[in-house]
Amino acid sequence: MKRVRGMLLAVALALALSAVAAGPAVAAKGGNSDNAHACQQGGHQNRFEAETGRPFKNAGDCVSHAAKGGEDATLFIDSVFTEDSCGNCWGVLQGSVSPNVEWQVFFSLTGTTTPFASGRADNNGSIIVDLDLPCGNGSTTAYVVDLGDGITTQPVGPPNGC
Repeated sequence: MKRVRGMLLAVALALALSAVAAGPAVAAKGGNSDNAHACQQGGHQNRFEAETGRPFKNAGDCVSHAAKGGEDATLFIDSVFTEDSCGNCWGVLQGSVSPNVEWQVFFSLTGTTTPFASGRADNNGSIIVDLDLPCGNGSTTAYVVDLGDGITTQPVGPPNGC
């Protein structure tokens, strides 16, 4: 009986040690839970693979990328009115991209070869800029291009009442 108890104790100890040794290896290879959660409920629409600039096809594509440990970038124009001297202007550019990357915003009134606005992300890759896109005069859509990461966002229209 002592012999069986001793063997069971040895097996239990061996299993415990292998779980402790394997734990850090599994954790190091794990996914990015914060990014996976951010992909859900429409969050994938403003997210891109940081490695390639490729937009995600759907929430599952985004979650899968995050589960494999992939990093993502965000970039979008929030279709809201801005508080400024322009009176009736809209659009706030927001994002988290590569540090110091150059961006350009194109607005349909200015055409596709002349940017309406441009700038650079800060040293952390953060962008938050009031664009002050004008309302009226047939204003339609705007989109942003991240020149360093190869990201081009979907066009966004003005807010209701513009």
